[in-house]
Amino acid sequence: MNFSDVTKINSVYYFTPENQVFSECYLKVREKERRLFTDAEVEKLPYSKRYEWPLRVKSTTRFTTYLASKNKALTILDIGCGNGWFSNRIAKVSRENSVIGLDINRDELEQAARVFNSNNLNFVYADIYKVSDIFKMQFDIITMNGAIQYFENFEALIKQLQLFLKPKGEIHIIDSPFYKKNRITNAKERTKAYYTTLGVPKMAKNYHHHNLDNIRNFETLYSPNNKLLNKVLNKKDSPFSWYRFIKTNS
Repeated sequence: MNFSDVTKINSVYYFTPENQVFSECYLKVREKERRLFTDAEVEKLPYSKRYEWPLRVKSTTRFTTYLASKNKALTILDIGCGNGWFSNRIAKVSRENSVIGLDINRDELEQAARVFNSNNLNFVYADIYKVSDIFKMQFDIITMNGAIQYFENFEALIKQLQLFLKPKGEIHIIDSPFYKKNRITNAKERTKAYYTTLGVPKMAKNYHHHNLDNIRNFETLYSPNNKLLNKVLNKKDSPFSWYRFIKTNS
């Protein structure tokens, strides 16, 4: 992808005009949760004993092993990359891969660009609904790791992302919550109560609860529901499934 005509600030490429409304709200939540990491901490992720990170080591290892099995150079778009830790892990699978970490949070993108300096990894600020011509049929793989809940319309999102895929390209959704239809109302109430308690009630409007029916066209590559397997392994693992969509048309 040609970056020569794109505005670059603090090693982040700006494909669309900046809008800080969401990111300001998001960062307030992260600060309240004490989930803002130093550069040194970000560099080590997902290897941290804090919060859910030990579980994310396992889901990350599953995915990077999957990428390595492709045995070819890949162009990869990591949407909602935040501080860039997952984009970095993807880029390390093979120096032949070309990885773009995309987000709309300037502060975390600048941290990502500051911490992870690699020739096959770039960080981009972009509204994905405004870059169709730039990203059209550019990527072998698109990943969303713990980010799907920040997109309001799931079906519109997947339709848009398919435009970015090469033929037989793939979309992967990892460590992301989906809900049975009859549980969404209660989930929304819990989310609203949580953000209100944190003192950032506006964030509830930016957190979306997607129906399991939305992923009917996805394959499940990992599921936490195999209780027998979990018992045999005697290990804790991610509570979220890993889903894959493969583009079948040109």
